[in-house]
Formats: sequence, structure tokens, C-alpha cells
Amino acid sequence: MVKSDTSTDASNIYMIKEDDYVLLYIDEKRKHIFRVRAGYRFSGDKGFVDHEKLLGVAYGTKITLSSGVKAYVLNPTTEDMVFKLFKRPTQVIYPKDIGRIILKLDIGPGKRILEAGVGSGVSTAFLAKYVAPEGKIYGYEIREDFAEMAMRNISLLGLEKYVEIKIKDISEGVDEKDLDAALIDLPDPWRILDVLYNALRPGAPVVFFLPTMNQVIKLFDELSSSTKWIAVEIEEILERIYETKKNAIRPRVRMIGHTGYIVSTRKILNM
Repeated sequence: MVKSDTSTDASNIYMIKEDDYVLLYIDEKRKHIFRVRAGYRFSGDKGFVDHEKLLGVAYGTKITLSSGVKAYVLNPTTEDMVFKLFKRPTQVIYPKDIGRIILKLDIGPGKRILEAGVGSGVSTAFLAKYVAPEGKIYGYEIREDFAEMAMRNISLLGLEKYVEIKIKDISEGVDEKDLDAALIDLPDPWRILDVLYNALRPGAPVVFFLPTMNQVIKLFDELSSSTKWIAVEIEEILERIYETKKNAIRPRVRMIGHTGYIVSTRKILNM
């Protein structure tokens, strides 16, 4: 029988309800996300818990699994949901890069953002979260199967109303005008610079995400020789995680090194 180890009252907004997602945290290697539904049971190598036992329990509560192992029921973050539940048949932009991209694009509520190369919808989901509740992400994706999967993924977060994905080669043009920013995750973005220019408002920022320096150099040459773009910057974000053990905090042997280059620029008026 699962026992709750909390005696703290909490507002109903923090209580787990039918169809809510929870993150069951057992240890660093055992973090499971599932939707709570009556009649279901979560089972793992450390024991099981019937979903009914979680209904009405406050997020943050410590519980005891059938084996006697302790676990915590937490409210999953957007990052938890995206990287544990999304189907990802395509290469995705890592969290370390997404955070920087959001800052470079100045993403905020009400913004209208262009995205080219939607893929699995990972970056789309994060962008949608930050433009809500009045903004919109306009995604352009040439593969219909990717677009459909991206929308299914985004729907897991309830963000689909902030996203519109079009099955279209962006080189053919963008339907929207005066957009606030753009994220371009394409292998040859230099071929769509005029399309971007026509779609963005004056002064709007653009971020290109590219895996190789050869691509970066070609894009930089195009941007720097143009009279339509200014403030070209090239960045690479490295991530180093630390092992957190009592009396033994140290870097992990492995780190997340190169994932891609972030190239940013801004539109200027070509008078």
C-alpha cells in the first residue's frame, strides 16, 4: 500500500487531478512521467503505485512504493515533458542552445515568431510557451509527417493553439508580414535571406542554428556583404554538469560539447 508522508495542507491548484501529468522522481536515473488516470498503475523496477493513490495528493509529496522505496510526485516542467514524452525522429536543438536562442530573439508574450525547419517541434514548443497567451508561432516545414508529429507533440503541452505549421518550402515565400523574430534551422539558410527580410519587421532579430563551421562561414559571408543585416554574432554554448554527492562535488567525466553554432543578426532598413 502506498503511504503519503505529508501532512501539509495545500491549495487545490497544487493537488493532482484526473488526467494531470506527474513526474515520479525515484532517483537521478529513475524519473518517470505519466498521466494520472483511475484504473491504471505505474510499475517500475523499484515497485508500483496505483494511480488512484495519487489523486488529491499535492505535488511535492513523498510517497512509498509497493517495495518500500521512497519517491516524490512532482509537477513536470516544460523541459521534462519535451525531452521525456516528445517523439523525436529528427535531430533537435538542445536546452542549452534553446535558452540562449530565446534570449537572442527576445521572445515574450504576444510576439509573432517565424520558424523554418520545425522537425519534431521541440524548439517550437518552447517558443510557443513564451509567446502565449496572445502570440503565435508560424512554422514552415517541407515534410508533412514531421509537421504532423510536431503538432501531436506540442498538443501534449496544450500549446497547439499558439502554433500554426504550414507544409511549405519557405524559399517560396512567407505568408505573414511584420513578424517579430525568426528561428531558422535549415542546412542552407543563405538561400532564404530575401524571404526573411520581407517577412520581418524592421529591426527584428534572426537566429540561425547550424551544425558545421563551413555553413557558418558561408552564411556569414552572405550576411556581412549585405546592406540588409547588421550585428552578426556567432556563438557556441558548452554545457558542463557536476556530480552532486556529499563531500564530493565535481564535474562529470562527460560534458555536452558541440551541438551547433548560433548565428544571430538583425534586419535593418535598406534605404
